[in-house]
Amino acid sequence: MRIKLLFILITISVSFISCLKEMPDKELTVSIESEDPIKNLQKLTADEFKTNIMILGVPPLNVLRKDFSPALLDSLILVLKKFNPSLICVDGISPKEIETFLLLDEYYSRLAHNLAPKEIELAELVRKKYKLTYYKATTHTDSVFYLNTFNTSLNLSQRLELIKNLLASYDIYSAALQWGYLLPEEKKKAELEIKIKEELEALLNSNDENSSIGIRLAKEEKIQKLYPINDYSDKFYLDKISDKLYEEMLISEVYLNSRKDILDLETDKKLKQSLSKKNLLPFFRHINSTEYILKSTNKNWGIYYRMFLDSGLDRARVSLWEMKCLRIAANIRELSSFHPGKNILVIIDVSAKPFLEQYLKSLGDVKIHQLNEIN
Repeated sequence: MRIKLLFILITISVSFISCLKEMPDKELTVSIESEDPIKNLQKLTADEFKTNIMILGVPPLNVLRKDFSPALLDSLILVLKKFNPSLICVDGISPKEIETFLLLDEYYSRLAHNLAPKEIELAELVRKKYKLTYYKATTHTDSVFYLNTFNTSLNLSQRLELIKNLLASYDIYSAALQWGYLLPEEKKKAELEIKIKEELEALLNSNDENSSIGIRLAKEEKIQKLYPINDYSDKFYLDKISDKLYEEMLISEVYLNSRKDILDLETDKKLKQSLSKKNLLPFFRHINSTEYILKSTNKNWGIYYRMFLDSGLDRARVSLWEMKCLRIAANIRELSSFHPGKNILVIIDVSAKPFLEQYLKSLGDVKIHQLNEIN
């Protein structure tokens, strides 16, 4: 009797499962959890509560030289304002990484001076004069930004104190941003060395993407701090393999054939059109488009998967690039962890955009936004 009952139960179970499998064909829906654990987590946070991140891929704007003027970016700035960022990340070496490199061996110290000469020079100047350390400086700036008392309540002396501590902790972009909030007469009265004033003014008016987009947008949106999030820890390995890798690439037919197709005539045309119309927004929309990113990534990084060098250094090169992007993504994630649900704009070299988006969109409570979504 028990055997017959067990057989009946098994038959019913199998029949029920079969019915479930047929339900989609009969336009019936059944809520079944995904087999992907991360996708299951992503379902737990509704879109309106997710942290919104936009990766703005940028070219090195300083190559425009005489062609550049702030007016070229007016339309882009207006579009970015519609994204309404609460935090802005810029393409600079993070202060924490500078300090770490300086505390390591001679190689890393030399690397830090090569990557961030201006940051280190100004930090040493301010620390010596005002008897500051990296720890003291970061403690001061963290307390000011955490308490959120800096928006309108800082007087001149307090803001200058903040600038000194930002410089002492290598955060030159935030220091320049704070300098930009001062009135002309306040800048004249500021008790800072002439060299520091000149450097801050130069950075404030620079045409590089961190200043012309990052500082300008932050100032117009009354944001008080910028976050450098780039990572250069891959340089240690690249310095060791770059010469050998290049030697092998020069005798690779795959590489040599790829050099014939190095020019991107369409993008060059877009840039010239944008410059002629004194509006770089169409150019930025182009280089942030899916079509461009796909073509550019295949051309610039796909080559390392097609050469099959005997040494394996081609694969090592692209692996180091991915490691770099993972660490940048980790820097963004660290920042986002203390600002859940906020809008974060990341200004970074366009070649890093697809990698960062791929890593970040896999996180449980993050939603990726595109420049081309905003009119």
